[in-house]
Amino acid sequence: MHDSLLALLSYLSQQFGGSTGWAIVSLSLGIRVALLPLTMRLFRRAMRGQQIIRQLQPEIDALKKKFEKKPERLFEETMALYKKHGHRPFDVPAMLGMFVQLPLFGMLYRAIGSALVPGERFYWIRSLASPDGWLTLIVLTLTAAGAYFVPSMSEGMRGLIITLQVGVTLFIVWKLAAGYGLYWASSSAISLLQSLWLRREFPNRTTHES
Repeated sequence: MHDSLLALLSYLSQQFGGSTGWAIVSLSLGIRVALLPLTMRLFRRAMRGQQIIRQLQPEIDALKKKFEKKPERLFEETMALYKKHGHRPFDVPAMLGMFVQLPLFGMLYRAIGSALVPGERFYWIRSLASPDGWLTLIVLTLTAAGAYFVPSMSEGMRGLIITLQVGVTLFIVWKLAAGYGLYWASSSAISLLQSLWLRREFPNRTTHES
């Protein structure tokens, strides 16, 4: 699979006049778009789960009060309530759907690393094999925007998610070669578009919640 992705990168580079940068962008976008039906489905499952929990919150609070000193009974009653309304707090299919994507992205990461050549330029980027500050800033902006527009999230949770995602992304990306940054920027752009699309399906009704 690694060799196939590397060969595809080489082919795309030839199609773009020898530009490895555009090859990385196009392949990254292509893979994320191909996986979009799966990621959209997983996100919808998560959103429906959140909606069910919000609807059941009064009953959950009542159970917490009733079985305050009986944690095992509280757990049993809460799980029974979830089951009654068709909610699975531990969604195994969704977890598997997320994990099956990891090997693909790992192999793409390796293929990009094999394709990078020191000194190859891409627009303002002097070398795709070296870090680039402006590209890092673009990646962080796209990451923050994608987290900001995630639907059905309270302002407090939204701020926490943005801070965590931007912090983790900065920690990883700022020393990465720009070629990897192009992949990350392309992926983040698709995530942003996904958040904007899903925001239409799941209006943000919790904007002013703490």
